[in-house]
Amino acid sequence: MAGFINRAQFERDHNGQRDICAADGHPGTDADPLVKTTDGWRVHLSDTTNPNSGFYGQQQGS
Repeated sequence: MAGFINRAQFERDHNGQRDICAADGHPGTDADPLVKTTDGWRVHLSDTTNPNSGFYGQQQGS
């Protein structure tokens, strides 16, 4: 999972929350893995593809 993460996400990662969605606090799953947003958060893929989500369209390219 290369790419940019922001300072707050960096702190979350080192606080044991690397596999926890920053949006809802639930872990990523095989069906809905975590991806990085353009502003550096780890959220569920569905958060970036749901037009009703504040993270819609914000997935970092691979």
